[in-house]
Amino acid sequence: MQSINRLTLLGNVGKVTELDKLLKVSVATERNWTDEKGKRQKRTDWVTVTILNGKRADWIRNNVNVGDSVYVEGRVGNSSYEKDGKTVYTTDVIAAIFTRVHPRSEAKENSDDSEE
Repeated sequence: MQSINRLTLLGNVGKVTELDKLLKVSVATERNWTDEKGKRQKRTDWVTVTILNGKRADWIRNNVNVGDSVYVEGRVGNSSYEKDGKTVYTTDVIAAIFTRVHPRSEAKENSDDSEE
């Protein structure tokens, strides 16, 4: 049986980190809902997106800012590294598509409080 490893995100850029030949971008996604007591709830989840493509990384450095709304498609990838003698495991989205949807000012004006 064939499997599918595909993830789509629409969120806002939090931080851009340069590491050697790759770029890591934290993307915030939000969920809004009304709980069983009728109270509005909101949750923000942070996803690390890894950019391996050099041209795409250069474009992001020059065109994407903190707070911008972005659309990302990619696959889930796992990796590990050593820190203080311990192995740290990470799960990232390896980007195939990374596009700015709205600059920060437009993203705030067009925000949507739709329910989940």
